Amino acid sequence: MSVEWFTRSTNGLATIYETNITLNTVASNHFKNSFGALIGYDKNSSDLLIKSISKEEVTMGIYNEDEIHKISVKPSYGRISGKQIIHHLCQLFPLDFSNNAFHKFECEWSVEDKTLKVKLLKEVK
Repeated sequence: MSVEWFTRSTNGLATIYETNITLNTVASNHFKNSFGALIGYDKNSSDLLIKSISKEEVTMGIYNEDEIHKISVKPSYGRISGKQIIHHLCQLFPLDFSNNAFHKFECEWSVEDKTLKVKLLKEVK
């Protein structure tokens, strides 16, 4: 018998809708203990960056409270809601929601930066 067993996916995926960013379980697990997240865009690599922020960092005043976004982590997904976030992203990176209700992208976790890098140039069909 020649059997090849399949492992669970270890690929992080981010799905961007007009109103939110939804992370699959692999991607959202990095935010289980986060108080919030910073969201940014790297113009050089065209990556959407989602940085995990701890409660201690907020208490120390390292980040402006207006920059911190709420991230909800459930057992099977994570979500950052905010139509304004998506609108701002679309001004920097063209996403067209007229034909597609969502866009799905590969992402990777940077341990040293505590940042999820959503690879906007690597859309998953």
